[in-house]
Amino acid sequence: MTALDRFLVGVAVAVSPTAHRDARREQWLADVRDARELDLSPTALAFGALTTALLHRRAGHRSTWGESMTATPIHVRTTPHTVPTIPLLVGLAVVSFVVSSVVLSLLQRYNGLAAALPLFMLVGIGPTLVPGACVAAAVLLTARVPLRRRVIGAVAAMAVACAWWALVNGSLNLPVWPGLTLGLIAAAWLAVWLVTVGRPRWTLTLLVLPAIASVITFPLTNAVMSSGLSYSVMTFVSWTGQLIPFLVAILAAIVGGRFSTDAPALVEPHGEALVDKSA
Repeated sequence: MTALDRFLVGVAVAVSPTAHRDARREQWLADVRDARELDLSPTALAFGALTTALLHRRAGHRSTWGESMTATPIHVRTTPHTVPTIPLLVGLAVVSFVVSSVVLSLLQRYNGLAAALPLFMLVGIGPTLVPGACVAAAVLLTARVPLRRRVIGAVAAMAVACAWWALVNGSLNLPVWPGLTLGLIAAAWLAVWLVTVGRPRWTLTLLVLPAIASVITFPLTNAVMSSGLSYSVMTFVSWTGQLIPFLVAILAAIVGGRFSTDAPALVEPHGEALVDKSA
């Protein structure tokens, strides 16, 4: 158990209801300590404990990790992220993209001013590096994947994010039709996810979906930019339109997961354990 694991469990216990802290501390520390014996990631379980503590604070609330948690039967793949840690990261990425779009639209009155350039560069991190960091974190928290593959996947996700940031700030230009740029970035993140988690090869055909969405939305966003609306409105609509290929990539990842899993997990109520170690 690393210092990070202990810290995450400690925070999870601290934000838990007072009546449950002692039991949760003992059980969660034991689960994280023994995670590798069950071929699970200790850090993933620690993050799951923190997510449970934050989302299920009410005493007596029946959840997948909290007061009455669910055990995954021995014949079904164990999934420590039943509480949506990874979906929360995806949601954070989308929110960061939208909020940054709003801020960029409001800053258009200062567009062209040299003094405002650092601010534009800083805000540009929101729709580029922050989503990339969320994808990288989701990859690192994936269960039943070798650590080396997860680390390589996270590095690849951040490399794509850096390329996307460079494209946004103009320091990089891809030798492709501009309408494909967004689709290629979204498809690259999707490919990192599918390869890292070991989805079947047929799921790689889903990579064309973000590209198709990009090709469709590109002329629409261009039409908005020449509509004569205020720069703030045009910028906001343009950026939110650019979000569509990434949303399509998220849906493609969900589809790939739905049609390539072994079997649905069965729900069985039990005590405070993060994972079922009775077998």
